[in-house]
Amino acid sequence: MSEPFALPPCEPGGPDPAGIVASIEGWVTSPAMVDLVGHFGGEVPDEPIDTVLERLAEFSKVWDFRAGVKERFDTERIDFGPEVDPWVRARIRALGLGGREHPEYHTYDHVVVLGGGIRVALGRSDYTARLFAGGLTARTLAGLGSLRWRDDREYREGVRLGLGPIDTEADMMTESLRRFFGLAEPATYRSGDDWWHRVWPVPGVAEVHVLAAASTRPPLRANTADTLIGWAEHIGSPSPTDRVLLVTNDPYVRHQHCDAVRLLGRRYGCGIETIGFDELAMQEWGRPLSTTELLQEVRSSILAMRNLHDSLA
Repeated sequence: MSEPFALPPCEPGGPDPAGIVASIEGWVTSPAMVDLVGHFGGEVPDEPIDTVLERLAEFSKVWDFRAGVKERFDTERIDFGPEVDPWVRARIRALGLGGREHPEYHTYDHVVVLGGGIRVALGRSDYTARLFAGGLTARTLAGLGSLRWRDDREYREGVRLGLGPIDTEADMMTESLRRFFGLAEPATYRSGDDWWHRVWPVPGVAEVHVLAAASTRPPLRANTADTLIGWAEHIGSPSPTDRVLLVTNDPYVRHQHCDAVRLLGRRYGCGIETIGFDELAMQEWGRPLSTTELLQEVRSSILAMRNLHDSLA
């Protein structure tokens, strides 16, 4: 298989529509995508890119192993067998869901750590702390999350790892940043009916924030898009000269990057770069993902690229 595809570009000043469209078109019509879709009974049509995206978005329901509403750790598992499974994984790897591991620059205006489950929050915070220890600089560092109530599995994992009280996804992010950045009590705390925002000045590092973002789809929890919008509204709208670095992990890099380009790059004109775990963080905090989980994230990437493409129109 060929080298994984690069992410759609978004430099300060805002995304270049031609560059974005070319990147999306190359990805959705690639041999890896054609093979993958064909194996599951579909085809990538020889049509204009907007039609291709709509057709693939509809077809990708075959990879919706979360039934539209389940959390990622509840994704249905299917055994595709010893011959088919590695073949499918090779095509997914070629599509490049994980992006690059290391940031391109040493200085950013804002570093944003995306939220998730307890090990995800710990891994992303750990990796971000090592980046700062290695010389990365920024004006602000923000950890994002939602008011999703942690489940019993996450509670037990937090206790096992010696974390403080964790009631919500945003609390998981708070405790993770506390561990790796030595945070004490926040200097500032603001809240509303369905959100809260904490701030710590950390000399020699950055102004550190944690946001529990409001949902735009209650009673469903806030998703990645909601937390990105909340970051811009509560922590500070980025300017067209700003570079924003997002920290997440494979295989969520591609679709979360596309959401950020659409919601932040287009709206505010800032540059967006998104990276995933390095090998050390993956060994310490990652977990083996089933093939159905990976296919679910291919679907998420298709939907995010369709939404990005539609926004450019």
